[in-house]
Amino acid sequence: MAQQGPGTKQLKSVRTTFKIVEYLKHETTGSVSAIADQLELPKSTVHSHLTTLNQLGYLRNDDGTYRLGYRLVHLGRTIEQSDELRRIVAPTIETLANETDEQAYFAIEENGLATNIVVAEGTCSIRREFLPGGQARMTNTATGKAILAHLPPERIDEIIQRWGMPAEAPGTITDEDELYAELETIRADGIAYARAESIKGLLEIAMPILDDDGQPHGAVEVAGPIKRLDDECRERLVDDIETAVNEIEVNLSLR
Repeated sequence: MAQQGPGTKQLKSVRTTFKIVEYLKHETTGSVSAIADQLELPKSTVHSHLTTLNQLGYLRNDDGTYRLGYRLVHLGRTIEQSDELRRIVAPTIETLANETDEQAYFAIEENGLATNIVVAEGTCSIRREFLPGGQARMTNTATGKAILAHLPPERIDEIIQRWGMPAEAPGTITDEDELYAELETIRADGIAYARAESIKGLLEIAMPILDDDGQPHGAVEVAGPIKRLDDECRERLVDDIETAVNEIEVNLSLR
């Protein structure tokens, strides 16, 4: 993804630390040499960061092979427990996954990315490694576009400038004019689709959760293989998502 724009102050050491953590998230394990080679960093730098993270409990060291530590789980649980929005939304998303037999999500916009705060599995869910906290571009995901459609134009421009619109799958929209035209349709219809835009063969269907002023709290999505989700199935999923959205909006109004 594109990086933050010019003028943004960043501490190099902090960036290095999180590059290492992200590497271990994706690769599960890594040695000093493997991490240094992949991230193109000096071995001494990688070793210092790994040692510090291990001493703080954020990484485990098994004879020179590093992996994420359970203290990170504790941090994640703390966020989940303190997040009122997640507590309100989670039961509805879990019900949606059970009723549709597909993977269901609730995502918000965070730092210009579609960020999942609730993920629930149905019995026919695809093997998509998208956990709570997982992030994706807003321009090629259904949740992202459902939210984008209700943001001010200047905010949409900021997000596009920061993260770009690269082709990640056969259906990815890479033209800004085409994206803006689709966002107008989403705003009018109240529903967003992403057809093989982030992952080949994946269909995503989403609707936004709006406050009284029309600003998005986030979006609800169901996703599954395009070939399995025929027209009849899609109509049923749209009805199920709409029911979930209505339930969440009512629950949010009762806070």
